[in-house]
Amino acid sequence: MRSILMAAAAVLGLSACAMPGGGTTTTSALVAADASTSLLAGERLTADFTTHAAQEGMDPLVVLSLRHADGRAMTFQQGNHTNDDLMAQQPGGALAQIMGLFGEEAPVLYRATPAQNSGAPFICGAEGPATLGYHEAADGAVHIVGLKQEIQFETRPDGQMEAIPFSPDQVCARLRFRRG
Repeated sequence: MRSILMAAAAVLGLSACAMPGGGTTTTSALVAADASTSLLAGERLTADFTTHAAQEGMDPLVVLSLRHADGRAMTFQQGNHTNDDLMAQQPGGALAQIMGLFGEEAPVLYRATPAQNSGAPFICGAEGPATLGYHEAADGAVHIVGLKQEIQFETRPDGQMEAIPFSPDQVCARLRFRRG
């Protein structure tokens, strides 16, 4: 039994070495674009986007870390792995509507990683948001919306999927920044 456990540990160790490294990180400074954003999240945030190479047959893992000027950080993983994620992020889709983007904008959905956000949230109260919508316009305007719950979908009688109406009470933050 002990040799089986040792062999399993060796295989896990080798597979950990085969995982992609730290990934490629892009950093943006975000400056509050209005007074309410400044009050809720502070004057400046730093957004780090780290993309880890995709494993065979999988989507890449994109991690968004938002860092407050006082050192607190919140971490989110891009929602790009399920059909619901993809439907929510469609241009003019459920997330765009929740964010107030009614054109052809396609915001990106991120899920909170609670273990890393415990005790540190600076958006949406002590628990932080369950999900985050992020959209950066061509002019450098950045819109971030914190949501208390996931966007859910249901199958209509005709077989089509549609988003269940999202209550405005479930939006816990609407932030506007300028990249710069």
